[in-house]
Amino acid sequence: MSMEIGLGRIILAGVVGFLIGLTTRKITKARLFSMVAMGAALTTYISSQYFTVLSITWYADPGRLSAQIIVALGFIGSGLIWISPEKKVEGLSTAAALWLTAIVGMAFGAGLTNIGESVIIFMAVYYLVQKLLAKISR
Repeated sequence: MSMEIGLGRIILAGVVGFLIGLTTRKITKARLFSMVAMGAALTTYISSQYFTVLSITWYADPGRLSAQIIVALGFIGSGLIWISPEKKVEGLSTAAALWLTAIVGMAFGAGLTNIGESVIIFMAVYYLVQKLLAKISR
């Protein structure tokens, strides 16, 4: 696989992560989502291509490095969740969206663009329906 294809996957993941992050209405969170998606895509790409580039016999599990993305997002996501002074849990949906963004980035990094695009379309429709229902219920 060429470097251009890998770079394209990483950039696509970054753009998608940024678009998902824009739903938070904060540019700093949009950048965070973009960086997480790009990092996940890069890690997955490296995990799948590392031994091929070095021409080493395949003895390792390529999913092992990508699995650590999930562990890291558990750590980062826990920092986004807090209890407000009103004793309400805040940030849970942001943490979940960030987790899903990393997994979509992993899909793009692995070359599974069809599934990544399908999830993004579903998320966009879900977000719009949720916003519409919130307006109706007021």
